[in-house]
Amino acid sequence: MSTRWIIRLETLLSVGFTLGCLGALAGLATNVAIAFFDAPNGLGIPLRVLDIPVAGLAADGASIGDATAEVTVRPEGASPLAGLLYLLLWAPGTATGLLALFTVIRALGRARSGDRALFSAVTAGHLRRLGWILIVGSVVSAVLGSVAETILASMLLAESYPFYPPSGEVLGAVVAGFAALGVSEIVRRGLTLLEEVEATI
Repeated sequence: MSTRWIIRLETLLSVGFTLGCLGALAGLATNVAIAFFDAPNGLGIPLRVLDIPVAGLAADGASIGDATAEVTVRPEGASPLAGLLYLLLWAPGTATGLLALFTVIRALGRARSGDRALFSAVTAGHLRRLGWILIVGSVVSAVLGSVAETILASMLLAESYPFYPPSGEVLGAVVAGFAALGVSEIVRRGLTLLEEVEATI
């Protein structure tokens, strides 16, 4: 099996992982600025505003339902609590994504050795680990993010809501996690059957 496409994919994902780490460092710098300094213009905390007035925006024969927008709020002066809550808002999801990407890169690195390395117990372990990272990490980040966003909105917005639902990306990540667990079980059972066949030959 040609491993050229695996090498290219591994390189592409490695570049994405590096850029993701740099983005996380930039996010941490933003958190430090918000928590301990007066954050400059352009830096702030993104928050959702629900139920925006939309009267007069719809054309004749059409109607607009609920409208949601995202605003960037900059606290005046240093705000350690806002910095901590903002960290809880984005860091768990970012860490989950980076860990998942790193696991895929490790699996691809092993797969370059050939077919038998690709379909092996180690690969099944990588897939199982990827699945649990996506499932647990997404659920934890959704809970922490929802709580942090609710508290931040009550602190920084004149009108807030008692609950901010997680984004749709969380559901997609959980589904991908279960899919990875399913594929890992398929690989594991395939290896068991292959070992049984080889033992009878």
